[in-house]
Amino acid sequence: MRRLIVAAVVASGMMLSPAAAADLPVKAKPVPVYDWTGWYGGVNAGYGWQDESAAYTGDSLADPVTGVGRGAGTVFTDNLAIGSLQAGPEATNPTYRQSLRASGFTGGGQIGYNWQIERKWVAGFEADLQYANIKGDALFKAPDEGGVTLSAASSHQLDWYGTLRGRIGYLLNDRLLAFGTGGLAYGGTKAQAAISIIGPMGWNVGAGFVTSIICPGFTTCLAGSSSQTSVGWTAGGGLEYAVLPNVTIKAEYLHIDLGDQNVKLTVQSPATGNGFVNVKFSNAYDIVRMGMNLRF
Repeated sequence: MRRLIVAAVVASGMMLSPAAAADLPVKAKPVPVYDWTGWYGGVNAGYGWQDESAAYTGDSLADPVTGVGRGAGTVFTDNLAIGSLQAGPEATNPTYRQSLRASGFTGGGQIGYNWQIERKWVAGFEADLQYANIKGDALFKAPDEGGVTLSAASSHQLDWYGTLRGRIGYLLNDRLLAFGTGGLAYGGTKAQAAISIIGPMGWNVGAGFVTSIICPGFTTCLAGSSSQTSVGWTAGGGLEYAVLPNVTIKAEYLHIDLGDQNVKLTVQSPATGNGFVNVKFSNAYDIVRMGMNLRF
């Protein structure tokens, strides 16, 4: 009899268990925390600008006050309201500084690796290579005061650049990363400048001295250009957000400094002589860009 009662209880429990289980609350599955560790690669596009100067300097062996050459130097009076343009490699103080703003598009790709450190910190490295069309120019024409009337023109552009940077970031939440970055920068730039006579009266300066120039009116007297690949540094920061398990988007700012770029202006035909002027361009840029990364 006891065995029949136990069997009946077991059978009843088996019949009721599905219904009872349906009434029990279902325990929610834990939401996984986003993991930033791993390789990634992506693309970016943005805008770059530069407020730079072109500094014209000359020969310290010439007298910048009187405009009279001493020994191996000579001075080119330029009527640019700057006193004198000097020609030579030893001068350190610019006699004329021209301002020009360069700006334009930049875009390219990046690849990198992240290590998530505990819950809140992410460290890593990133390399990128970019096309750039950041360029600007300036032209100053001296007023005609009855003498030799000159103009000074300069231009500068960044054609491409790349960086190799470390990154360190703090997670504002599991999907939003605020980061700082810095490291090596390199890039290709072009610069050119010219000094021209824009009036009928020509130049005849330094006759009898080691350096001299004879330049007729309405002529480009001195000109030069330089193309170079430079190495420097970069630093910046930004925000990166994980929109999908394997896709992130970012907004980033970088300052890139590639050092100075020097251009030597030499006499251009039909002008004659061996006088020259050095022009130094600043070579630093600010970049803002948006990017998207795909995690491997």
